[in-house]
Amino acid sequence: MPVRRFNFTARQRIAQSDVHIVLENTNDNVAVFNLVLDLAPYEFPSDARIFVEAYRQTSVMRFDFGTVSAPTPPLDRSLLDFPSADEILFRIRVTATSGNPGVLMGEADQIRPRKKEELPDLRLPLLPAIPDDLGEEVWRIDFNNGTWLVVSRDLPNWKQTVSSDTFRALVYPAAMRQILQRILYTEVYRDIEDPDDWRSRWLHFSVRLPGGRSIPDARDDQEDWIEDVVAAFARQFFLRSKYVVDSAD
Repeated sequence: MPVRRFNFTARQRIAQSDVHIVLENTNDNVAVFNLVLDLAPYEFPSDARIFVEAYRQTSVMRFDFGTVSAPTPPLDRSLLDFPSADEILFRIRVTATSGNPGVLMGEADQIRPRKKEELPDLRLPLLPAIPDDLGEEVWRIDFNNGTWLVVSRDLPNWKQTVSSDTFRALVYPAAMRQILQRILYTEVYRDIEDPDDWRSRWLHFSVRLPGGRSIPDARDDQEDWIEDVVAAFARQFFLRSKYVVDSAD
């Protein structure tokens, strides 16, 4: 499915609290989504179009939901392009059709759906885990559309592995170190106030850890800052202590 390019001039940020997406399975065990969207607070033109995108890493499915004045959910909202519904995220885009057609007028991104039987959870995961073919690797970090903890799908039970205290203690500090190095050294990014940017969310989380401090300017000081952040993360979640208990079982 080709991905249309949008002009991002003067877009409004649609609050995640105005977007609710629920997943359910059909009798054929195919994931289908339902959307409840409140655009009343934003005063978009009545003929502006609504598009919903489901994505995971580089895979994207786009659905046309009609216009602001006459939203029309498509009959087929099945997520057939994804091997599973695990860690699929959504974005909402409202685009102009008159004046400057294609201009992106409003957007909400990284919407995490919930299952029909679950209560709403508006927390934004920093590092969702997904399975993939990694050969003889157990895990790696993927930076497509944010940060993903990619885990070998050939593990006996990858979900159980990821949720274990042993895995968390051995993997998460290394993953966090790699992500912060990418943000500061490769991306050369330091903004902590943009909730729509994955880099900003990571930095905001890091400076708010117990004992956290602002990001220094010098590269050598940033290296020390990253090590302090990783150590603070390990302390907050008692990673070594939980590893010892888990290993003894």
